[in-house]
Amino acid sequence: MTRLTTKLMIAAAALVAAGAASAQTMKADIPFAFRAGGKVMAAGTYQVDFLRVGEAVAIRSRHNGAVVAMPITHKDGVESTPKLVLACGRGTCSLSQIWHGSGTGLVFSTPKSDPREQASLAVIPLRPAAAE
Repeated sequence: MTRLTTKLMIAAAALVAAGAASAQTMKADIPFAFRAGGKVMAAGTYQVDFLRVGEAVAIRSRHNGAVVAMPITHKDGVESTPKLVLACGRGTCSLSQIWHGSGTGLVFSTPKSDPREQASLAVIPLRPAAAE
């Protein structure tokens, strides 16, 4: 093989390895109904897959269906704990942010809240999903 071919194969292998690492599957136990990607999801255990980090997140459950949520932007920070952040108000919670533990977070569009109501944030920890 030529040097160029060898270098290209090494670069391709590195990209595949990086893609596999970024496609890590996490799990979350969400004890209440929530809205993500324009869809209302029931309480339950969800699998969270990062699709091409920063581009989309698949949230799915065996019993409650699935949705793909598209972030509106990302945040860089020092957050090292994988978690979902849901903005809650008026009886409903909406996916607001996902932090996947590498210091990068994804921000999602949420409905505007009424300034007269009390809003809160719910933080749901993410944990690595065991291979099934």
